[in-house]
Amino acid sequence: MAITTRDYLKFYSKDKEGRIKLRKLFTMARDEGEITEQEYWLLTYAYAECRMVENTCAKLAICKKTYHIWLNQALIKIHYILCKLDKMYTL
Repeated sequence: MAITTRDYLKFYSKDKEGRIKLRKLFTMARDEGEITEQEYWLLTYAYAECRMVENTCAKLAICKKTYHIWLNQALIKIHYILCKLDKMYTL
């Protein structure tokens, strides 16, 4: 069974060191223009800070539907970033 991007992010969000790595990943993706500022904060709140959906929606002033749409788009982008990084380090 293959590990999904959600599973990967949930695994790293379980401890402090993992959340630090996720913050670095999200910051790198934002700084390189891979994800937008909204997606950066959404991923940070959802995985690096483990906030609940309602809390994140209130913080970003969005509805739950928008939250899920943006999160799915951000996860697709993060998936491709992780694939690119994996290729770089396995060569």
